[in-house]
Amino acid sequence: MNADELWRAALHHHNARDYHEAHEVFEDLWLELGNRADKDIAQALAQADALAVHLETGNLRAAQRLMRQLPQLAVALPDTWRGAELQSLREWVAEVAATIPPHDDIPDVERREPPSIVERGG
Repeated sequence: MNADELWRAALHHHNARDYHEAHEVFEDLWLELGNRADKDIAQALAQADALAVHLETGNLRAAQRLMRQLPQLAVALPDTWRGAELQSLREWVAEVAATIPPHDDIPDVERREPPSIVERGG
């Protein structure tokens, strides 16, 4: 698959709440991209879906490990990329990051799913 096909597949899986598969496809997209800024966006999206999987399965230690890098990646997510709105996903990551400390014990965390990634005009 080319980058456009991978992007569409990743969006499909993310919006279908198949976060594990979305994570895998976002990683494949990362491999296809050459631009560092685009790669960082794809990495943030892949890690956001990995975070969703860890929250879904209750693997809070793995979620905590993601908090060491994901918030910095997510804060750099643009409002839109490839015609899709990313602002709400960026905000979701920030909200989750505020509830999971990067170290120490983890309080009980509300397992909120990430928002859909909505394409402009679609």
